Amino acid sequence: LFSLSGGCSLTLRGLTLVNGSADSGGVVYADGAGEVEIIESTVRDCSAGYNGGVVHASSSGAVSIIGSAVTSCSAGYGGVVHAYENSGAVSITESTVTSCSAEFGGVVYAENTDAVSITESIVTSCSAAEGGVVY
Repeated sequence: LFSLSGGCSLTLRGLTLVNGSADSGGVVYADGAGEVEIIESTVRDCSAGYNGGVVHASSSGAVSIIGSAVTSCSAGYGGVVHAYENSGAVSITESTVTSCSAEFGGVVYAENTDAVSITESIVTSCSAAEGGVVY
């Protein structure tokens, strides 16, 4: 749905995002971008064939999901977020994540990135072959 580069940041607030699909980043594909924020939104049935059922971030800023509901999203790596190659921190705060899946990292797959945090959130029925929630 959204493709970012050149240091651009994106805030999605108060939206319902359904059936987003791509090879990487079912909702947001960020490569060399700034921060990505999804706030007070509903995201469901989004998928990526490879990376990040909701957000794929490569060499980009922080990814934050705040006060949102994420349901039934999937990818090969990172059912919700795939953060890679010196990207910023990944945080999921005051959110509900349900029935998300991936081969690696049912919710978050992070490699060579800043910290990953899931706080004041409910994560249920998420799965992966490796790293049921975080890989």
